[in-house]
Amino acid sequence: MCADLLQFIRQPDWNKRVLILKPSSMGDIVHALPVLAALRRARPKAHISWVVRTELAGLFECVSGVDELILFDRRTMGRWWTAAGVRETAAFLRRLRQGRYDLVLDLQGLLRSGLFAWLSGCRVRLGLQEAREGARLFYTHTAPMPESAHIFDAYDALLKMLGMSIEPLEFGLRVGEQARQDADALLKAEGLAGRRYAVLAAGSAHGRKCWPAERFARVAACLHREAGLAAVLVGTAGERALAERIQQASGVPAAVLVGRTSIPQLAALLERAAIVIGNDTGPTHLAAALNVPTVMMFGPTNPARLFPRSGLCAIAAVNPWGRGRSIDNPQPEYRIENITVEQVLRAVQSLLKR
Repeated sequence: MCADLLQFIRQPDWNKRVLILKPSSMGDIVHALPVLAALRRARPKAHISWVVRTELAGLFECVSGVDELILFDRRTMGRWWTAAGVRETAAFLRRLRQGRYDLVLDLQGLLRSGLFAWLSGCRVRLGLQEAREGARLFYTHTAPMPESAHIFDAYDALLKMLGMSIEPLEFGLRVGEQARQDADALLKAEGLAGRRYAVLAAGSAHGRKCWPAERFARVAACLHREAGLAAVLVGTAGERALAERIQQASGVPAAVLVGRTSIPQLAALLERAAIVIGNDTGPTHLAAALNVPTVMMFGPTNPARLFPRSGLCAIAAVNPWGRGRSIDNPQPEYRIENITVEQVLRAVQSLLKR
């Protein structure tokens, strides 16, 4: 253990200022929420800020424990050579400095987040051993590598440096009544009011993570035939054509809600689903964190690193526990197309029986 850190944060009534750097993506933020819950549980008087990409800030309408959000406008700041980019970057860095943080946790582990930690002016900056792109150069303390490959265990190693534990694993998620009402209205407009349904999350920001559309359609048809479930397709606006292909190919009652929900409304749809089936992507990880029965398909990303630790979750993957510590494995045997419809249906049936 790190004695100076424990001395720094040992008092139960510790009320200093903490900054968490985890701006993206939705799934990665969901994985980091237990760190927030552990901090809040152990140090209820601390002031906790979180840096998040602007388009993902809505997730925190469903999260308890954050005192302040600092929005990271990646699109504008990425155009650093423009006047708008310079202004936005200067304002963002100024806000970090004005926070006068006592502790920074970089959970993103990339060069940019490491720089943000350093530029905040905070004297105590923690990160993970597995941080990339030279981010560790900007930390004052680095968490040791755990034996397990799972990201939760890496976060637990970091928390143990502060005398805390990620257990019991909590996400602090709650769905508001307004979001539930909005979700009901969407389902009613699609003719699915009162229907039991399965949510399909068929898209991803990375094509290599996407299970083929025709296989999603076959699963939807089987769920309707065997369990009477309608299909609700969710995702970003750019995934609409994919969702419509699945809807048409399945031939079953289906609502295409991609690009039509806020993040809280998405959470409300997931919360009441009979089952959620999707790729290794944000909505699927959110469903698992909400403790909804979830089947997740893993292609090249390592299931041993990201699998949901929920008794209501199952995964479909090739050799899921034999890939070592790698985050990604490009070998052809791990392509997501190698996952069969039968594998997914077996996982679905095992969950529905429970």
